[in-house]
Amino acid sequence: MRTYRVPAGVGLVLLAAYVLTLAPSVTYWDSGEFLAAIKTLGIPHPPGTPLYILLGNVWAKVFGPLLGFGFAVNLLSAASTAAACAIFAHLMNRWTKDAFASVAGGVLAGLMSSVWLNANETEVYAPALLVSVLLVLIADNARTTGNARWLVLFAYLCGLGWALQLSALVAAPGAVVLLLGARHNKSVTGLSFATVGVGLLGASAVLFMLVRAQHDPGINQGNPETLQAFVDVIQRRQYLPVSIWPRQAPFYLQVGNLFEYADWQVALGLEPDAPPSWLRTPFTVAYGVLGYAGWWWHRLAHRVSWRAMSILFVVATFGVVVYLNMKAGPSYGHGFLPPDAAHEARERDYFFALAFVCWGMWAGAGSVRLFARLGARARYAGLAVAVLPFVLNYTAVDRSRQPVSTAALDSARRILVPAPARAVVFAYGDNDTYPVWYAQQVLGLRPDVTVVTVPLLGAEWYRMELGRRHGFELGGWRGLAAAAGDVCVAARKSGRPIVAAVVRDRVELPNACRN
Repeated sequence: MRTYRVPAGVGLVLLAAYVLTLAPSVTYWDSGEFLAAIKTLGIPHPPGTPLYILLGNVWAKVFGPLLGFGFAVNLLSAASTAAACAIFAHLMNRWTKDAFASVAGGVLAGLMSSVWLNANETEVYAPALLVSVLLVLIADNARTTGNARWLVLFAYLCGLGWALQLSALVAAPGAVVLLLGARHNKSVTGLSFATVGVGLLGASAVLFMLVRAQHDPGINQGNPETLQAFVDVIQRRQYLPVSIWPRQAPFYLQVGNLFEYADWQVALGLEPDAPPSWLRTPFTVAYGVLGYAGWWWHRLAHRVSWRAMSILFVVATFGVVVYLNMKAGPSYGHGFLPPDAAHEARERDYFFALAFVCWGMWAGAGSVRLFARLGARARYAGLAVAVLPFVLNYTAVDRSRQPVSTAALDSARRILVPAPARAVVFAYGDNDTYPVWYAQQVLGLRPDVTVVTVPLLGAEWYRMELGRRHGFELGGWRGLAAAAGDVCVAARKSGRPIVAAVVRDRVELPNACRN
């Protein structure tokens, strides 16, 4: 029983922290879209995350009647993240036989700001983190038992992870190192048709999109009702996926952006602004040193798992940087990048959550091990250092208090409530659109209002959806402004008012859209 006190303690502590800061309903960015898709069993933006939608729908049916739909689905993220860090603490305890250091590492891993922010809103990266850690757990079980059934389960979970979100497989290379640690057992290291078959069985969850699109659910991005459209959604062709070469920004700048995100992890509440801060950055450096201490201690304690976790960390940092080939973040490079330099639409620190979990595990353990040199009771000081980011990050990650707690829903109400009956409202992007989808699909607020998202007009499936659902027959593609004009002409023919045109940057609506 004592073996399970470590993960249980870590999980409960983190779950309490997440619930204290949990968003009560919808938040900005993808949350509104996911909540609306989960409610309607719909298809969110490519690649569609079908397994997440199915899991969220079942979870909401169980907990939603008691807690409310939005809060309940947000709680899924909290439970997934708490469980992931708890399992990691369990693994560290198994590897090093130091329960105290493992608890400190697990708690600190869950208190890293990017990990915490994934845990208190509806976001696919929280269950993806859980799948990543489960891959490591299953691989380690295969290593220690030599039982080939764990290899079959590993393949099945890889398939499920792909159907959930591709980031769930970032841990796979590190997990494979653990599998290779069982090379004395040929049944584990030899792949079979059964292993490949169950992997494909897990991946088959993506077929849900092909089936569900036939019923045109309320959220149906990409409308994968045909095989070609289905493949297009999986491959994210709507977004013109970026190859790893040429680089969208110099590699050293992309790595620098990663270090900026690292600087946010342990003391974001002291200074939430982007540049290095005399208040925040010294804590980052200190916990970086503790991370190195924990990494070195892990190396001495258990070489096989240390090697696997080190590879996991490298893949989750530099590997992700290479693969995603991102532009500079919105806050990165001011003062040394040209004013016209390309930037991402939002901060992408959540892509590196698994790396920050590894750092937290090592830093928490390193803190305890360093203080333990002063005596057994001094370990509690090391634990206190590991828990300190709860205070240092709290104000920056708290989504339970105003104005953050209701900001997204308030914006949706400002768009929908004043609109005339059957109005057509133009929206520019995610934060104009997704909260409105939540309000309409989940809360049933003003379903008579049609929100037209201007950037999506470039997608043929979206123009067809406007025609199919609202009678806006659009002509051939002649640019965003022309497509918006076609919508306005069609709306006026049916006597529908056009209001709240939200347009930015290069998009300017034509005269046909003006009252």
